[in-house]
Amino acid sequence: MSAVRDRRRAETVREIKEAAVAQLAEVGPGALSLRAVARAVGMTVQSLYHYFDSRDALLTALMDDAHHALADAVQAAADSSRGAPPAARRWAATSAFREWALTHGAQFLLLYGTPVPGFAPVPDSGTGEAALRLAAPFVDVVFDGWTPAELAAVPLAPGAEAIDGAAPPQIPLPAGALAYFLELRARMHGLVVLELVGHLHPLQEVAGALYAGAMHHMTAEIDERRALAAGQPRSDR
Repeated sequence: MSAVRDRRRAETVREIKEAAVAQLAEVGPGALSLRAVARAVGMTVQSLYHYFDSRDALLTALMDDAHHALADAVQAAADSSRGAPPAARRWAATSAFREWALTHGAQFLLLYGTPVPGFAPVPDSGTGEAALRLAAPFVDVVFDGWTPAELAAVPLAPGAEAIDGAAPPQIPLPAGALAYFLELRARMHGLVVLELVGHLHPLQEVAGALYAGAMHHMTAEIDERRALAAGQPRSDR
């Protein structure tokens, strides 16, 4: 009987989350209503509290799921492209990131859009760990083939010295490489967010081409940065 109850509970939790995601797409996370979610799944709000005791608990669960789903998509692209040239692997991973964001816009903006007023993740929820999962496949493809010496040779820009020693264990990079990695990720991320919220005018209709060009420039820059780290002459692009 316990197994049956567990399955029923898991199914109800899934239905609640699906209803909440649908509401996110309609009204945004700031207006998420537990009462409306309960109504959508055919239960009272008092019954819903047996599964999520607050709006923050439900939002935290949705954020955890979204972080893991996005990381899974990028990880799958990194894994399936293993053995391909680094440029192809970077394109596979960055394309997976953009495609997931465009397909799951409400969840993506829950993670990276305007912060929800008054929201605080449930303590010990693992949201931070879930968010850091996305770094691993991107580190894998960005620095594919780099040696430890090449990573260590990436310099910190003047004024960025405080980054030294600040890397979390989930992103085991020297300070200069870490700063460069986050800069690259911010550029990719920024284009996706601007596309998702419709702020790429006058190129909104060709956002995919703009993104492809930007990723091409980015991967060429990464290769050039590696050549510099290895002490090779600067290439012409």
